[in-house]
Formats: sequence, structure tokens, C-alpha cells
Amino acid sequence: MTEQTRRATRLVRIRELLVKRGNVSCAELANELGYSQRTIQRDIAALESELGVPLEYEGRRWKLMPGAKLVFGPVRLTLQEARAVYFATRLMLRSADERDPDGVSALEKVADALPEGLAGHMRRTVQEYGQLPANSAYIESLRRLTEAWAANRTASITYRSASHANARTTDLDPYLLDHTQSGTYVFGFSSEHKEVRSFKLDRILDVVVTPREFEPGPVDHIAEQLRRSWGGAVIGEDQHEVKIDFSSSVASRIRESYWHPSQKLEDLPEGGVRLCVSLPSLLEITPWVRGWGPEAIVVGPPALRDDIAASLAAAAANYQPA
Repeated sequence: MTEQTRRATRLVRIRELLVKRGNVSCAELANELGYSQRTIQRDIAALESELGVPLEYEGRRWKLMPGAKLVFGPVRLTLQEARAVYFATRLMLRSADERDPDGVSALEKVADALPEGLAGHMRRTVQEYGQLPANSAYIESLRRLTEAWAANRTASITYRSASHANARTTDLDPYLLDHTQSGTYVFGFSSEHKEVRSFKLDRILDVVVTPREFEPGPVDHIAEQLRRSWGGAVIGEDQHEVKIDFSSSVASRIRESYWHPSQKLEDLPEGGVRLCVSLPSLLEITPWVRGWGPEAIVVGPPALRDDIAASLAAAAANYQPA
């Protein structure tokens, strides 16, 4: 390996460590990469002067300037890795109901990095994404919340909840942004509610990023709560033991899928199957159960069983002769 190649490799690695760790010292970089601190200092100077990487030096540590945009080298994917990226993109498209111009731009760049056999399929997906309706207010809120989230800054949001007609305002420390099948959500500490809450982006009317910084909250705990929820949008400490019996006509469909981390399947007489899951909320699973109609019978808890029975009875009444 030539010195020029070694230098280029170091520069890429230093940039990766700055992005991953937030800030690093020359001593840490020297120890990580196996070079002298003097060499690392020259490399950092080259990152700034030759590659235009915007850096700040504070407390004897280097970090990227807030809001800095880096241009990374081309991504090279194997055919199987490209297929995985393509699948992920298709899933994102199916759960999106609005066009995200930043997402379209990113996917166009991804398409350019894919093997030619899949690039055309990815570009077709990008075209489908670009045909979704535009919502400039939603995109502006998403962009501002992304800025606040990335910089650990409090955002003042104006929102309307599903249960209140009037808009309300709260200061929010955004701990986590996540996209689910039911929409995009921000999770964080709300000054109005004095606790961690979730807010759906579609219901946020305005976002103002403040200069106030906050310490990131229990992101791992929130992520684990979301993993335990049915649809990835509800956080909570409650535990509901849900049992649903499915008929033999749909049993194979239930058995072939992975529905939830806590799921247990039990065989029933005549070919049916029972699905058992432990959930922090019944809100997300209720419409899913309704969708199975007469093929699903809720065994418990009673609250879910009563809700499903009442809603299906009301739906059946709509089809009775006048």
C-alpha cells in the first residue's frame, strides 16, 4: 500500500469516527488508527483545507460544525445487499402517504449506487414515491424537527390532538423520530405534559427550533417500548395479555408470519391457531383484529373482546335492510 493510499484511508476513517462519535481528540484518533498524533493533526488539517470538512476545536477535541453537510464517497453494494435496500424502500413507500423531497433525493442517490440489474427497479420506486401528494407544511415541520433532534435542541411545537379541537403549544425535547405504518412520530419530553409523549407529524401545525440544548433522554428505553407495541407508535408501561383464536382457514397465514417479539402460537382443535402477545396498549391491535372479521375470536382481555364485539355488531347493523 502506498503512502497516498494509506493517507486517503486515514482521512476516510477519521471522518467516519467524527460522524459516529460526535467529538474525538487527536490522542484517541492516534490510538484508534495506530499513527502518531502529529500525523493525525496533519490529516485533520487536510480534511479542512483539501476536502472542505467543516470542523470545530473545543476542549482539545475535534467535532463537526453543527448542521454540517458531508459528501461521502460512493457506496458499493453487493447484489444481495442491494436487494435488501430495495425491499426496505418498497416497505417505506407502502407506508407513505405524502411525498418527502429529501427522501426522493436520497433514494435517487441510492439508485445510482446499486448494481445495474436492480437500479432500474429502484428508479421506478423513486418515481412512484415522487408521485405522492405534496404537503409543504408537513415537510417543513419534519425538517425542523430533524434539525432539533440531531442537535439536541428543544423545539416549540403547535399541535392538535385527536381528542381536542383547539391547537395547543408545548416545548418538546425530541428524543426520537420514527416512521411507522400509521405515520411519522416524534417522541420526547413535553413541558406541557411533564412526561415523555408521542406526537404524530400530521397533527403538528408549526415547529420553532429554540437555542436551548437538552440532554438526550432514555432513547434505548423508548425504542424498547416501541418494539413491544403492536404498530411501533405507542409507548407505555402497561401490559395486556392478548389471546386471539384464528380459524383453520387463516391459520397458515398466522403461522407463517412474525407478528410480535412476544408472540406465542398454540395449535387449536380442527386446525385453528391461538396467537398470544403481550402489549403495552390495545389501541393499535384493535383495528387489526377487526380486519380478520369472523376468522378471529378474541379470548382476552375482556376489554378488547367487548370492543371488537360491539364494533362488529355496529358494522353488521349498517347492512341490515332498511
